Amino acid sequence: MLGRRSIVGLLVACITVFLAILTGCAGMRGDSGSVPQRVALKLGTETASQSPETRGSQRLADLVRQKSGGTLVIEVFDNAKLGTMKERDEGMRMGTIDMGTSSVGFLASYAPILGIFDLPYIYQDKAHALRVFDSEIGKAVDKKLQTEGLRVICYFDAGARQITNNRRPIHTPADLKGLRIRVPQTEASVEGFRALGAVPTALPFGEVVTALKQNVVEGQENPVSLVLYNRFHEVQRYLSMTNHQYFIQVLTISEKTWRKLAPRHQELLLECAKEAQEYQREIVASEERTVLKVLQEKGMKINEVKNTAEFTELAKPLRRLYIRKLGQPAADLFERIESLRN
Repeated sequence: MLGRRSIVGLLVACITVFLAILTGCAGMRGDSGSVPQRVALKLGTETASQSPETRGSQRLADLVRQKSGGTLVIEVFDNAKLGTMKERDEGMRMGTIDMGTSSVGFLASYAPILGIFDLPYIYQDKAHALRVFDSEIGKAVDKKLQTEGLRVICYFDAGARQITNNRRPIHTPADLKGLRIRVPQTEASVEGFRALGAVPTALPFGEVVTALKQNVVEGQENPVSLVLYNRFHEVQRYLSMTNHQYFIQVLTISEKTWRKLAPRHQELLLECAKEAQEYQREIVASEERTVLKVLQEKGMKINEVKNTAEFTELAKPLRRLYIRKLGQPAADLFERIESLRN
Protein backbone atom coordinates (compact mmCIF):
# COMPACT_ATOMS: atom_id res chain seq x y z
CA MET A 1 0.00 0.00 0.00
CA LEU A 2 1.11 3.61 -0.61
CA GLY A 3 2.27 5.62 2.36
CA ARG A 4 0.84 8.98 3.28
CA ARG A 5 3.82 10.83 1.75
CA SER A 6 3.46 8.90 -1.51
CA ILE A 7 -0.22 9.74 -1.75
CA VAL A 8 0.42 13.43 -1.09
CA GLY A 9 3.22 13.45 -3.66
CA LEU A 10 0.95 11.83 -6.24
CA LEU A 11 -1.79 14.41 -5.62
CA VAL A 12 0.69 17.28 -6.00
CA ALA A 13 1.95 15.81 -9.26
CA CYS A 14 -1.62 15.48 -10.62
CA ILE A 15 -2.47 19.04 -9.67
CA THR A 16 0.73 20.30 -11.34
CA VAL A 17 -0.11 18.47 -14.59
CA PHE A 18 -3.69 19.78 -14.49
CA LEU A 19 -2.51 23.38 -14.06
CA ALA A 20 -0.04 22.94 -16.93
CA ILE A 21 -2.86 21.78 -19.20
CA LEU A 22 -4.96 24.80 -18.24
CA THR A 23 -2.04 27.14 -18.94
CA GLY A 24 -1.42 25.53 -22.31
CA CYS A 25 -5.06 26.12 -23.31
CA ALA A 26 -4.96 29.80 -22.37
CA GLY A 27 -4.14 30.88 -25.93
CA MET A 28 -7.60 29.81 -27.07
CA ARG A 29 -9.40 31.61 -24.25
CA GLY A 30 -10.92 35.04 -23.91
CA ASP A 31 -9.97 37.80 -21.50
CA SER A 32 -12.03 36.17 -18.76
CA GLY A 33 -10.03 32.93 -19.02
CA SER A 34 -12.91 30.95 -20.49
CA VAL A 35 -13.25 29.45 -23.94
CA PRO A 36 -15.10 31.99 -26.19
CA GLN A 37 -18.83 31.48 -25.89
CA ARG A 38 -21.19 31.64 -28.87
CA VAL A 39 -21.65 35.25 -30.00
CA ALA A 40 -24.27 36.41 -32.52
CA LEU A 41 -23.81 39.75 -34.32
CA LYS A 42 -26.16 41.69 -36.60
CA LEU A 43 -24.81 43.34 -39.76
CA GLY A 44 -26.85 45.81 -41.81
CA THR A 45 -26.38 46.78 -45.46
CA GLU A 46 -28.15 49.37 -47.60
CA THR A 47 -28.74 47.32 -50.73
CA ALA A 48 -30.55 44.27 -52.11
CA SER A 49 -29.42 40.72 -51.39
CA GLN A 50 -27.96 40.30 -54.92
CA SER A 51 -25.76 43.41 -54.68
CA PRO A 52 -21.98 43.02 -54.28
CA GLU A 53 -22.13 44.89 -50.97
CA THR A 54 -24.57 42.44 -49.41
CA ARG A 55 -23.00 39.37 -51.02
CA GLY A 56 -19.59 40.37 -49.67
CA SER A 57 -21.12 40.79 -46.22
CA GLN A 58 -22.76 37.38 -46.48
CA ARG A 59 -19.47 35.79 -47.52
CA LEU A 60 -17.91 37.24 -44.36
CA ALA A 61 -20.74 35.75 -42.31
CA ASP A 62 -20.28 32.33 -43.92
CA LEU A 63 -16.51 32.33 -43.38
CA VAL A 64 -16.77 33.43 -39.76
CA ARG A 65 -19.34 30.77 -38.90
CA GLN A 66 -17.28 28.06 -40.58
CA LYS A 67 -13.89 29.01 -39.16
CA SER A 68 -15.16 29.70 -35.64
CA GLY A 69 -16.96 26.37 -35.46
CA GLY A 70 -20.21 28.26 -34.92
CA THR A 71 -18.98 30.20 -31.89
CA LEU A 72 -19.13 33.49 -33.84
CA VAL A 73 -22.21 34.06 -36.00
CA ILE A 74 -23.11 37.09 -38.14
CA GLU A 75 -26.65 37.61 -39.43
CA VAL A 76 -26.87 39.90 -42.46
CA PHE A 77 -29.85 42.23 -42.89
CA ASP A 78 -30.08 43.74 -46.41
CA ASN A 79 -32.11 46.63 -47.84
CA ALA A 80 -31.65 48.91 -44.80
CA LYS A 81 -33.65 46.55 -42.57
CA LEU A 82 -31.51 47.69 -39.65
CA GLY A 83 -32.12 51.32 -40.60
CA THR A 84 -30.71 53.86 -43.01
CA MET A 85 -26.98 54.41 -43.31
CA LYS A 86 -27.19 57.25 -40.80
CA GLU A 87 -29.26 55.18 -38.36
CA ARG A 88 -26.86 52.24 -38.62
CA ASP A 89 -23.81 54.42 -38.04
CA GLU A 90 -25.43 56.03 -35.00
CA GLY A 91 -26.53 52.62 -33.73
CA MET A 92 -22.97 51.31 -34.00
CA ARG A 93 -21.60 54.30 -32.13
CA MET A 94 -24.12 53.71 -29.35
CA GLY A 95 -23.57 49.94 -29.37
CA THR A 96 -27.16 49.04 -30.32
CA ILE A 97 -26.11 47.78 -33.79
CA ASP A 98 -23.06 45.55 -34.18
CA MET A 99 -21.89 45.98 -37.78
CA GLY A 100 -22.81 47.84 -40.94
CA THR A 101 -21.72 49.23 -44.29
CA SER A 102 -21.37 52.89 -45.16
CA SER A 103 -19.63 55.04 -47.69
CA VAL A 104 -16.42 56.53 -46.33
CA GLY A 105 -17.61 60.01 -47.25
CA PHE A 106 -20.87 59.54 -45.36
CA LEU A 107 -18.84 59.23 -42.16
CA ALA A 108 -17.66 62.83 -42.64
CA SER A 109 -20.40 63.87 -40.22
CA TYR A 110 -18.12 62.43 -37.52
CA ALA A 111 -14.76 63.22 -39.13
CA PRO A 112 -15.17 66.05 -41.72
CA ILE A 113 -11.92 65.28 -43.57
CA LEU A 114 -13.43 61.99 -44.77
CA GLY A 115 -15.69 63.98 -47.08
CA ILE A 116 -12.71 64.35 -49.42
CA PHE A 117 -13.07 60.70 -50.45
CA ASP A 118 -16.54 61.38 -51.89
CA LEU A 119 -15.55 64.29 -54.13
CA PRO A 120 -16.03 63.73 -57.89
CA TYR A 121 -12.99 62.84 -59.99
CA ILE A 122 -10.66 62.60 -56.99
CA TYR A 123 -9.23 59.30 -58.25
CA GLN A 124 -7.51 58.47 -61.53
CA ASP A 125 -9.36 55.17 -61.87
CA LYS A 126 -10.64 52.27 -59.77
CA ALA A 127 -7.18 50.81 -59.22
CA HIS A 128 -6.09 54.17 -57.80
CA ALA A 129 -9.05 54.26 -55.40
CA LEU A 130 -8.31 50.76 -54.11
CA ARG A 131 -4.62 51.59 -53.69
CA VAL A 132 -5.59 54.56 -51.53
CA PHE A 133 -7.60 52.48 -49.08
CA ASP A 134 -5.19 49.54 -49.09
CA SER A 135 -2.39 51.95 -48.12
CA GLU A 136 -1.54 53.72 -44.88
CA ILE A 137 -4.40 56.10 -45.71
CA GLY A 138 -6.90 53.31 -45.07
CA LYS A 139 -5.22 52.57 -41.72
CA ALA A 140 -5.40 56.26 -40.81
CA VAL A 141 -9.14 56.32 -41.60
CA ASP A 142 -9.60 53.33 -39.29
CA LYS A 143 -7.68 55.04 -36.49
CA LYS A 144 -9.74 58.20 -36.93
CA LEU A 145 -13.04 56.31 -36.82
CA GLN A 146 -12.05 54.38 -33.70
CA THR A 147 -12.12 57.67 -31.79
CA GLU A 148 -15.73 58.03 -32.97
CA GLY A 149 -16.85 54.60 -31.83
CA LEU A 150 -16.41 52.71 -35.11
CA ARG A 151 -13.71 50.30 -36.27
CA VAL A 152 -12.94 49.38 -39.90
CA ILE A 153 -13.20 45.69 -40.73
CA CYS A 154 -12.52 46.01 -44.47
CA TYR A 155 -13.07 48.18 -47.55
CA PHE A 156 -15.46 46.95 -50.24
CA ASP A 157 -15.43 48.15 -53.85
CA ALA A 158 -18.89 49.58 -54.44
CA GLY A 159 -18.16 50.26 -58.11
CA ALA A 160 -17.88 53.38 -60.21
CA ARG A 161 -20.85 55.71 -59.91
CA GLN A 162 -22.77 56.59 -63.08
CA ILE A 163 -25.66 58.95 -63.81
CA THR A 164 -29.17 57.91 -64.83
CA ASN A 165 -32.04 60.24 -65.72
CA ASN A 166 -35.21 60.55 -67.79
CA ARG A 167 -34.47 63.71 -69.79
CA ARG A 168 -31.37 63.15 -71.91
CA PRO A 169 -28.05 61.32 -72.13
CA ILE A 170 -25.15 63.07 -70.38
CA HIS A 171 -22.18 63.75 -72.66
CA THR A 172 -20.81 67.04 -71.28
CA PRO A 173 -21.40 69.16 -68.16
CA ALA A 174 -23.86 71.23 -70.22
CA ASP A 175 -26.18 68.21 -70.27
CA LEU A 176 -26.25 68.21 -66.46
CA LYS A 177 -27.19 71.87 -66.14
CA GLY A 178 -30.41 72.26 -64.17
CA LEU A 179 -30.98 68.51 -63.89
CA ARG A 180 -32.48 67.48 -60.54
CA ILE A 181 -30.27 64.61 -59.35
CA ARG A 182 -30.65 62.56 -56.18
CA VAL A 183 -27.34 62.23 -54.34
CA PRO A 184 -26.33 60.59 -51.04
CA GLN A 185 -26.73 62.58 -47.84
CA THR A 186 -23.15 63.82 -47.79
CA GLU A 187 -21.90 67.36 -48.09
CA ALA A 188 -19.28 66.29 -50.63
CA SER A 189 -21.88 64.73 -52.93
CA VAL A 190 -24.10 67.81 -52.81
CA GLU A 191 -21.17 70.17 -53.39
CA GLY A 192 -19.80 67.92 -56.12
CA PHE A 193 -22.94 67.86 -58.25
CA ARG A 194 -23.59 71.53 -57.70
CA ALA A 195 -20.10 72.20 -59.05
CA LEU A 196 -20.89 70.05 -62.11
CA GLY A 197 -23.99 72.16 -62.83
CA ALA A 198 -26.76 69.86 -61.60
CA VAL A 199 -29.37 70.56 -58.92
CA PRO A 200 -28.56 67.97 -56.24
CA THR A 201 -31.15 66.63 -53.80
CA ALA A 202 -29.86 64.57 -50.87
CA LEU A 203 -32.13 61.64 -50.02
CA PRO A 204 -31.74 58.27 -48.24
CA PHE A 205 -31.07 55.42 -50.64
CA GLY A 206 -34.35 53.69 -49.78
CA GLU A 207 -36.35 56.70 -51.03
CA VAL A 208 -34.78 56.93 -54.49
CA VAL A 209 -37.31 54.90 -56.49
CA THR A 210 -40.28 56.75 -54.96
CA ALA A 211 -38.64 60.13 -55.58
CA LEU A 212 -38.05 59.20 -59.23
CA LYS A 213 -41.63 57.95 -59.71
CA GLN A 214 -43.05 61.13 -58.19
CA ASN A 215 -40.65 63.33 -60.22
CA VAL A 216 -39.19 64.83 -57.06
CA VAL A 217 -35.90 64.20 -58.86
CA GLU A 218 -35.27 63.46 -62.53
CA GLY A 219 -32.18 61.33 -62.08
CA GLN A 220 -29.81 59.67 -59.67
CA GLU A 221 -26.22 58.38 -59.61
CA ASN A 222 -25.05 54.97 -58.45
CA PRO A 223 -22.94 52.00 -59.57
CA VAL A 224 -24.59 50.00 -62.35
CA SER A 225 -25.10 46.95 -60.11
CA LEU A 226 -27.41 49.02 -57.91
CA VAL A 227 -29.24 50.35 -60.96
CA LEU A 228 -30.10 46.75 -61.86
CA TYR A 229 -30.60 45.09 -58.47
CA ASN A 230 -32.68 47.96 -57.11
CA ARG A 231 -34.69 48.17 -60.34
CA PHE A 232 -33.90 51.80 -61.14
CA HIS A 233 -34.05 50.81 -64.81
CA GLU A 234 -37.82 50.56 -64.44
CA VAL A 235 -38.08 54.29 -63.74
CA GLN A 236 -35.05 55.65 -65.65
CA ARG A 237 -34.38 55.82 -69.38
CA TYR A 238 -30.77 57.03 -69.82
CA LEU A 239 -27.59 55.66 -68.26
CA SER A 240 -24.44 57.73 -68.81
CA MET A 241 -21.05 56.22 -67.90
CA THR A 242 -19.46 59.26 -66.31
CA ASN A 243 -17.27 57.37 -63.77
CA HIS A 244 -17.42 60.50 -61.63
CA GLN A 245 -16.75 58.66 -58.41
CA TYR A 246 -15.07 55.36 -57.56
CA PHE A 247 -17.16 54.41 -54.60
CA ILE A 248 -15.61 52.74 -51.56
CA GLN A 249 -17.95 51.08 -49.07
CA VAL A 250 -16.46 50.59 -45.62
CA LEU A 251 -17.59 47.73 -43.40
CA THR A 252 -17.36 48.77 -39.76
CA ILE A 253 -18.05 47.27 -36.36
CA SER A 254 -19.20 49.08 -33.25
CA GLU A 255 -16.18 49.72 -31.02
CA LYS A 256 -18.36 48.69 -28.08
CA THR A 257 -19.15 45.37 -29.75
CA TRP A 258 -15.49 44.88 -30.70
CA ARG A 259 -14.33 45.24 -27.10
CA LYS A 260 -16.79 42.58 -25.97
CA LEU A 261 -15.36 40.00 -28.39
CA ALA A 262 -12.80 37.46 -27.20
CA PRO A 263 -9.32 38.06 -28.70
CA ARG A 264 -9.64 34.90 -30.79
CA HIS A 265 -12.93 36.15 -32.27
CA GLN A 266 -11.39 39.56 -33.04
CA GLU A 267 -8.49 37.90 -34.81
CA LEU A 268 -10.79 35.57 -36.73
CA LEU A 269 -13.09 38.39 -37.84
CA LEU A 270 -10.23 40.39 -39.37
CA GLU A 271 -8.78 37.27 -40.99
CA CYS A 272 -12.11 36.39 -42.64
CA ALA A 273 -12.67 40.02 -43.66
CA LYS A 274 -9.57 39.94 -45.86
CA GLU A 275 -10.98 36.96 -47.74
CA ALA A 276 -14.48 38.47 -47.98
CA GLN A 277 -13.02 41.75 -49.27
CA GLU A 278 -11.15 39.96 -52.05
CA TYR A 279 -14.29 38.00 -52.99
CA GLN A 280 -16.47 41.13 -53.04
CA ARG A 281 -14.03 43.10 -55.19
CA GLU A 282 -13.84 40.24 -57.68
CA ILE A 283 -17.64 40.27 -58.01
CA VAL A 284 -17.66 43.94 -58.90
CA ALA A 285 -14.82 43.55 -61.40
CA SER A 286 -16.40 40.61 -63.19
CA GLU A 287 -20.06 41.67 -63.25
CA GLU A 288 -20.07 45.15 -64.78
CA ARG A 289 -20.11 44.09 -68.44
CA THR A 290 -22.87 41.56 -67.79
CA VAL A 291 -24.94 44.07 -65.83
CA LEU A 292 -24.66 46.68 -68.59
CA LYS A 293 -25.82 44.14 -71.17
CA VAL A 294 -28.84 43.24 -69.05
CA LEU A 295 -29.75 46.88 -68.52
CA GLN A 296 -29.52 47.50 -72.26
CA GLU A 297 -31.77 44.52 -72.92
CA LYS A 298 -34.25 45.98 -70.45
CA GLY A 299 -34.46 49.15 -72.49
CA MET A 300 -31.96 51.57 -71.00
CA LYS A 301 -30.11 53.86 -73.41
CA ILE A 302 -26.44 53.65 -72.43
CA ASN A 303 -23.67 56.03 -73.47
CA GLU A 304 -20.03 56.16 -72.42
CA VAL A 305 -18.40 59.49 -71.60
CA LYS A 306 -14.88 58.97 -72.97
CA ASN A 307 -13.57 62.47 -72.28
CA THR A 308 -14.18 63.63 -68.71
CA ALA A 309 -11.74 66.55 -68.84
CA GLU A 310 -14.49 69.20 -68.63
CA PHE A 311 -16.09 67.46 -65.65
CA THR A 312 -12.74 67.16 -63.90
CA GLU A 313 -11.95 70.85 -64.34
CA LEU A 314 -15.29 71.84 -62.81
CA ALA A 315 -14.60 69.61 -59.80
CA LYS A 316 -11.08 70.95 -59.08
CA PRO A 317 -12.18 74.06 -57.12
CA LEU A 318 -13.69 71.71 -54.52
CA ARG A 319 -10.18 70.80 -53.44
CA ARG A 320 -9.40 74.42 -52.64
CA LEU A 321 -12.72 74.65 -50.78
CA TYR A 322 -11.81 71.72 -48.53
CA ILE A 323 -8.33 73.08 -47.88
CA ARG A 324 -9.84 76.42 -46.83
CA LYS A 325 -12.30 74.65 -44.52
CA LEU A 326 -10.01 72.01 -43.03
CA GLY A 327 -6.54 73.49 -43.42
CA GLN A 328 -3.24 71.66 -43.78
CA PRO A 329 -4.58 68.16 -42.98
CA ALA A 330 -6.77 68.39 -46.09
CA ALA A 331 -3.88 69.62 -48.23
CA ASP A 332 -1.75 66.75 -46.95
CA LEU A 333 -4.46 64.19 -47.72
CA PHE A 334 -4.91 65.46 -51.27
CA GLU A 335 -1.14 65.20 -51.75
CA ARG A 336 -1.06 61.64 -50.41
CA ILE A 337 -3.92 60.60 -52.68
CA GLU A 338 -2.18 62.16 -55.68
CA SER A 339 1.08 60.36 -54.83
CA LEU A 340 -0.65 57.01 -55.36
CA ARG A 341 -1.56 57.70 -58.98
CA ASN A 342 0.27 55.66 -61.63
